[in-house]
Amino acid sequence: MHPYLRYLTDRLPEMTDLLTQLVRIESFSADKEGLDAMADAVSAELTRLGAKVTRYPQTTAGDHVLGVFNAGAGAPIAMILHNDTVHPRGAFAARFKIEDGKLYGPGAFDMKASHVITFYALRVLQAFGEMPNREIRVLFTSDEEIGSTTSRALIEETARGAALVMVMEPALPDGRLKSSRRGVAEFVVVAHGRAAHAGGDHQRGVNAIQEIAHQILRIQALTDYTRDIATTVSLIQGGTARNVIPARCEIHVDARASTLADAEWIAAQIHALQPVLPGARLEISGGFDRPPMECNAERIAIFERLKQIASPILTLDHGPSGAGSDAAFTAPIAPTMDGLGAVGDGLHAADEHVVLSSLPERAAMNALILREW
Repeated sequence: MHPYLRYLTDRLPEMTDLLTQLVRIESFSADKEGLDAMADAVSAELTRLGAKVTRYPQTTAGDHVLGVFNAGAGAPIAMILHNDTVHPRGAFAARFKIEDGKLYGPGAFDMKASHVITFYALRVLQAFGEMPNREIRVLFTSDEEIGSTTSRALIEETARGAALVMVMEPALPDGRLKSSRRGVAEFVVVAHGRAAHAGGDHQRGVNAIQEIAHQILRIQALTDYTRDIATTVSLIQGGTARNVIPARCEIHVDARASTLADAEWIAAQIHALQPVLPGARLEISGGFDRPPMECNAERIAIFERLKQIASPILTLDHGPSGAGSDAAFTAPIAPTMDGLGAVGDGLHAADEHVVLSSLPERAAMNALILREW
């Protein structure tokens, strides 16, 4: 057994306790109080480890936290994490348990286990006196689950100039790294018609809901599984009263694509939609807030180097993820790999959980990456 892994395996009870503490701090994306409590917790851990800590206060989101080790020394490595989860308050009491070597709880897999892995990767390097002589930037944001609106600029700045960006999102359920990410888009399509009495003046009206029905079929038809393209009309709102022909109807569209070319194609198709009904008008907005991270030659080269570094601990593999992440923002700026966090399953679900034995294994792996990259 590698010395790092032996050291960390002996500390698995400590790692489990810390993960329990972090999961107990419920930090739904819209819960600033909970998010700021998480910012307090990660700031305290970073301070204990000797980082220079900067907190970025937010008004509409939780505060972001950046810890820097060895400022100005060598080519930096950046580690990107997020404090927010998709689980509102109350989920901890209903779902937390430790059973059969797994810890269940809201945000345990996505991604508070990654916090523990990151802290202990740094801790084992310090314990062995092998902290690399390079700058290490560790960023915790608060709004990844809702598009990273307030944190994107900080994420990009943290990645700038980095020799490697380690996006500490959870691994695929079988432990593989995430070598590609779908791009994520949101579009809003509003149909404008003409209101009229549904009985006394029906012929004068232009039904905005009917117009949107035509557009829904067009948008859904853009889905193409052979190209890994998916479009989903996910929200709809229209009409004012039962006896009034609706003058307005609005839909929200989620779109996913695995290549930049397909992302551009989807956006062009949606923005080119034209009304079907005479007298109707369309208003279209939105686009890809997270571009795809493609599994290109650079990504494969990064993976092969990581596989070599990690080989004393485990044998790595890689695969695609259908969801988006902040790797989409860092990949165009610096060498990036995603999915370096824990092994588990139930992402965003009621049975979200972490395989506890993966905590020391992944912490040891990440410590080697920090030391050897």
